[in-house]
Amino acid sequence: MDITVWLWCLGGGALAGLLAGLLGIGGGLVVVPLLIYLLPVIGVAPELVVPSAIATSLATICMTTASAALTHSRTGYLERFWLIRVLPGLSVGALLGAFLVTVVNPEWLKLSFAAVLVILSIRMLLPAPEGEPKTSVSKRLLAIGAALIGTISGLVGIGGGALTVPFLQRVRIPVRQAIAISSLGSFVIGCSSVVMFILNGWLSEQTSGPLGLINLPAWIAISMASVLLAPLGAKLAHRLPIKLMRRFLAAFLVVVAINLLMK
Repeated sequence: MDITVWLWCLGGGALAGLLAGLLGIGGGLVVVPLLIYLLPVIGVAPELVVPSAIATSLATICMTTASAALTHSRTGYLERFWLIRVLPGLSVGALLGAFLVTVVNPEWLKLSFAAVLVILSIRMLLPAPEGEPKTSVSKRLLAIGAALIGTISGLVGIGGGALTVPFLQRVRIPVRQAIAISSLGSFVIGCSSVVMFILNGWLSEQTSGPLGLINLPAWIAISMASVLLAPLGAKLAHRLPIKLMRRFLAAFLVVVAINLLMK
């Protein structure tokens, strides 16, 4: 990669890391559109651009959210009660979503990603339920919801936080705790998806480098910057007003969706 591409990757990684810690998202909302623009520049075959962008995004999410989740763990918000009900479903769904990436038309993947962004932006502007957490909610319902989130996340290359946080708020988990749980959930989604992408890339011979569909130089550059900024975002999450954070994310999602559709 030339110096300009490296700088774009470092800048995108820094923003992704900040958002990962601040809002509990994996950073894929930044990384996927960025890589769709950059991968053709560094010589990735057109038919592999979108699948490789998704795979590389999820690989960076493993690094980013590990850093953010570690910072959140010190707050005491990662309660075992919720983790054992949500994390397994996210993992299974992510494996399925990562497998589907290699069999779905790349143009449909890009349109699906843009549609998910618009839906999430609208959802972020709706008021969150208040009251005590619904600890009596069905384990099966939580598992199904988590699996669906994991599948969508693996399919479009996001950590799932933009879906997981609203999902957890439906059962009245406070937003700061939902963000903390989502950070760990995004790590699980990223790692599960990466395993599938590496195996699928090797088996199908659809590779973007030695790690299957994962583009190694882009992954290294983005991960370096995102890991450094994720702890800062996590600290800000416990200081900034909740409404401001939600509105910022909603506006950001709309801008990304519009830019992606225009291309």
